[in-house]
Amino acid sequence: MPTTLVLGYDGSDDGKRALAHTVDLAGHLDDGEVFVVSAYEFSIGYVPMGMTDSPLMITAEYDQHIDLVRAACEAQVADAVGQLTAAGVPAAGEAREGPAVDVLLAAAREKDAAAIVVGSHGQSVVTAAFLGSTALKLLHHSEIPILVVPRRRA
Repeated sequence: MPTTLVLGYDGSDDGKRALAHTVDLAGHLDDGEVFVVSAYEFSIGYVPMGMTDSPLMITAEYDQHIDLVRAACEAQVADAVGQLTAAGVPAAGEAREGPAVDVLLAAAREKDAAAIVVGSHGQSVVTAAFLGSTALKLLHHSEIPILVVPRRRA
């Protein structure tokens, strides 16, 4: 059975560093393969009373926005899979809707992954301060090893 790594990829600079490290790591495994995952999610946010039935809440623009975000994530996955494949690493992947931590943990379970690889920072510093980073949440919730590729300082 191949050794599968799940790569959480968001196209950020740290995500690109995680991708490069994954290419190197998987290339050293005799039977290594990578499953790339890009997560996206939507929240309508606060809805004033009486507005839940409003046609403003269900619009074609909202659907188009979802389609655009999904397509952007799919393009990120395709780019990462292309780079892995070009380096000789068997790879596949997909964009999935949901919180990044939940999506990555589910993908790791489905693929019986040996580890999850992520960059150290994918969210803004302010968001991470209030919500906690994906990498930190993975460290707290994963039952398999997490490889956090650090941000390099110049």
